[in-house]
Amino acid sequence: MGERTLTDADIKAMFARSDKQLADNAKQMAETDKMMKELAESRKKADEKFDKIHKELGCIGESNGLVAEEIVYNSLLEKMLFAGIEFDDIEHGVARTRKLPNGQKVQGEYDVILHNGASVAIIEAKYRVVRENLDRLIEVQLPRFRQIFPKYKDFKMYLGLGGMSFENGVAEAAERMGVATLRLNGEAVEVHDENVKVW
Repeated sequence: MGERTLTDADIKAMFARSDKQLADNAKQMAETDKMMKELAESRKKADEKFDKIHKELGCIGESNGLVAEEIVYNSLLEKMLFAGIEFDDIEHGVARTRKLPNGQKVQGEYDVILHNGASVAIIEAKYRVVRENLDRLIEVQLPRFRQIFPKYKDFKMYLGLGGMSFENGVAEAAERMGVATLRLNGEAVEVHDENVKVW
């Protein structure tokens, strides 16, 4: 097979095909860029919607938590009786910060505190009580309470968890550990403090 010499027409045709290929590639890249920009804009809008929904759900959760707190507080306010003990004082929504001798600041927030001359009851209320709430009450809030309120260091301490609903097994775990449960049933509160212990 002999060698073929490229003519001007062949070269022009090759350049034309190359130019067309480059133009097609540029068009495809422009379309891809446009799609990427649209996708980024769509994602941004989705993220904004998600953030808005997340904030709204957070507000609803916080509102429900405050409702649970209010119901628990009001149920204890009337008789000021918990774990078979009569209390003289009840406080609601207590937030306190104390500077320790080493300079460290300790902060604590407590939904309901009952106290008399010898005993203190700390009650936490949530819309839905999960295991983390139980663990935190025992491992964080109680020790912190003792640091923040040293005047109660020799008092008997009692713990309670109140909620409109409890995660499966949490109420039973709390009662086994000696933490009373206050279960909200409409406007009524069922107190289960038979096995409550002194902490």
